[in-house]
Amino acid sequence: MRFKKISTRMLTILLFVTILSMVLLSGISYESSKGIIDRQVEENMQAELSSTVNAINLKMQEISSMSSQLALNVGSTYKTTYLLQYEEMIGKTIFKSDLVLGAGIWFEPYVYDASKEYVGPYIHKNDDKALVTYDYSNAEYNYFNYDWYKNAKNNNKETVFSDLYYDETLNTIMSTCATPIYDSNDNFIGVISVDMEIPSIQDLINNFKIGENGKALLINNDGKYITNSDDKKIMKTKINEDENKSLSQFGNVLLNNTNGKSDFSIDNTEYETYYTTVEPFGWKLFIQIPMSELNKPINELMSKLIVVGILAIILTTLAIIWQVRYLTKTIKKVNNLASSLSNGDFSINELEVTSEDELGQMSNSLNKMLSENKNMIQEISDDANKVNSITESLNKSTESLVENYKVIKDSVKNISESMLNSSATTEEVNASVEEVNSSISLLSQETIKSHDMAKDIKVRAYNIEKMSNDSYNKATSLSEVHETNLKQSIENAKIVENIGAMAKAISDIAEQVNLLSLNASIEAARAGEQGKGFAVVASEIGNLAAQTSDTVKEIIETISKVQEAFNKLTNDSTQMLLFIKDTVTPDYKEFVGIANQYDKDANAIEDISIKISEMTNNIEYITHEVGDAIQNIAEASQDTASNSGEIVCSIELVSQLVEQISTIVENEIEVSDNLNSMVKNFTL
Repeated sequence: MRFKKISTRMLTILLFVTILSMVLLSGISYESSKGIIDRQVEENMQAELSSTVNAINLKMQEISSMSSQLALNVGSTYKTTYLLQYEEMIGKTIFKSDLVLGAGIWFEPYVYDASKEYVGPYIHKNDDKALVTYDYSNAEYNYFNYDWYKNAKNNNKETVFSDLYYDETLNTIMSTCATPIYDSNDNFIGVISVDMEIPSIQDLINNFKIGENGKALLINNDGKYITNSDDKKIMKTKINEDENKSLSQFGNVLLNNTNGKSDFSIDNTEYETYYTTVEPFGWKLFIQIPMSELNKPINELMSKLIVVGILAIILTTLAIIWQVRYLTKTIKKVNNLASSLSNGDFSINELEVTSEDELGQMSNSLNKMLSENKNMIQEISDDANKVNSITESLNKSTESLVENYKVIKDSVKNISESMLNSSATTEEVNASVEEVNSSISLLSQETIKSHDMAKDIKVRAYNIEKMSNDSYNKATSLSEVHETNLKQSIENAKIVENIGAMAKAISDIAEQVNLLSLNASIEAARAGEQGKGFAVVASEIGNLAAQTSDTVKEIIETISKVQEAFNKLTNDSTQMLLFIKDTVTPDYKEFVGIANQYDKDANAIEDISIKISEMTNNIEYITHEVGDAIQNIAEASQDTASNSGEIVCSIELVSQLVEQISTIVENEIEVSDNLNSMVKNFTL
């Protein structure tokens, strides 16, 4: 597409880019926000599911703990406890939970009473009282054949919950929690059963609410509804057999998976669902919430993005039009100025600049170009006139130079002959200076050798001093560290004495315990048959006390040997430290003093050699200066003679150049005239 105006081009391109950017931004924002909201919803749903499952498990765990505790108590006390006592205990226990309807103890045949096959008291709630019945403790009921009894007996000491069932008499959903009873010899002797109802769990689920219309439902392991807004479906209808095909398909997914996410529709309303399993019962808990409610924040966000996008496009369009008008207006002014300059008209006024942007900078640059070019052309015109007058004067001067160069040529020839005579004399003086310089160089080399030897001595002395100092410091540090450690070790050795004292105290306590055990044995003997168990314990305590006394004696003997070994080690360490402090350390200190003296001698030798070296260097420098001066004089004489001949040649060449300059001057006069005619073409 071709555009005749830059304003149309900019407006079209910028609007296209802006609209495209807003569409992309809205789409990305929508998708990103949808993903974030979906993740947050899923996290919230999973958290709600976990919280509800934990609440259900807490209630069921309360029943399981109650049953297990009763089984433990009965198993350890059934031989010495009357049934009346168990009835009172269970009567109090069942009122600890609102889920419990009643509980019973069901003994194996002839276990509790050798004359009775059925012993099974059942205690249940009756308003605020506990009633006891033995109606189920008979052959007619025969509790041994019921599933809850068999499951508890065959489930390896674990508490078992029966499947939920609907009791028409009580008009409630129930389950039986059964725990096997084992005696102290690990023999199975019966079952504890706790009958429970679940209205409180149903209320927990029915009262659950998330969002405006989100709710939860609970399904048993067969797919039957435990909770539902339609009471007719509770424990009668399976979700996977529901008349609603979408719901029944969801039911199959629900029962075949442990947890996850799915959807279904009811009466043309789409629902999003999140489900999990309530272990170990196999129940399924799921939360349903309408799709429209989940998508409501996204739809509102999209509406807002569209409104914001439209407003942004309108504001952007207005801003672009305003900027385009500003650009085209400024560009027209610049174009008019450039057109005038191209025609050679420098009499126009400068552009009025009111901005500091790129167009303002361009306008300033054009104004600067106008001003500087106008001044430059004016200066060219003035300089052309000056060049014209100067070239006329230069022509006259060149004629005068040609005559003067002839006189200079004759004078230079005379100077050249005189300088050749003085050159021979300077050569003889230069030879004598070179002999003196050679002798001084030999002396300088010897002083350098002396200086190097002094440096070597100084380095060796420094190394000796450093090594001696290091050895002295190490010996001193070693002595101090080991002396400190030895003192600390002596202090630590006192702990051994404390251990001996503690061992003595333990021995005294063991003797007292032995006496107490003898007294206890005597008292147990007096008690007769009832004190036999206590006599055995007292005898064992006496044996342990005797063993403790023997062990303490061995500890005391070992401590004595440790103290003797430690004292010998302390004496040897002390002798070694004295040897280091009195013998080794002073020797190292003497080495340091000798090294210091070597260093001072090396410094004195070095100072003397430096002074001699400086003196020889000064003499050598002076002789070199004298030799160089004489050599320079000789060379200057020869150069002067040589240059004199070159000057003569140069003078002849300059004469020729002056004649050429005269010709160039005449040409410049012609160029200056042409330049003046060109400047007149510009309007200033």
